[in-house]
Amino acid sequence: MGRKKIDLKRIECSKERSDKYSKRKNGLLKKAQEIEVLCNIDIALIIFSPKNKANIYHSGSFGKILEKFCKISLQEREERFDRSRFYIIF
Repeated sequence: MGRKKIDLKRIECSKERSDKYSKRKNGLLKKAQEIEVLCNIDIALIIFSPKNKANIYHSGSFGKILEKFCKISLQEREERFDRSRFYIIF
């Protein structure tokens, strides 16, 4: 049995939004670490909090991962990454 599908909409209560952010950030960091170990890949993850604080997770050298990413042409990046699957415009 799968999890209940949730509506993706902005949480108006700042306390509740902050709590959800913390929980989901920790879950996302855990998943990043799991995929890094299970698939033996380099990973870099940057998350900005609602208060604009950066949280960074990376395996190995962040600089080397960023350098690899920057070497990919803009056209190839756009072809590989379909933003419409990940963002909802309010």
